[in-house]
Amino acid sequence: MIIDCKQCEMYQSTHCQDCFVMAVLTRPQDEPLIIEADQEPAITRLQQAGLAPVLRFRQKAG
Repeated sequence: MIIDCKQCEMYQSTHCQDCFVMAVLTRPQDEPLIIEADQEPAITRLQQAGLAPVLRFRQKAG
């Protein structure tokens, strides 16, 4: 999964502060976040346990 914040309909809104992407920002902000398929189950478990924020990414229409 590739998440490019600039392609999110909530880009630069108040929702960004509580998004999973912001919690793992160890990359330049202008680069997409890449989550490998084998990492997704672990991330989901962390989110379900309340240990990581949810991914709030919503692809822009168009």
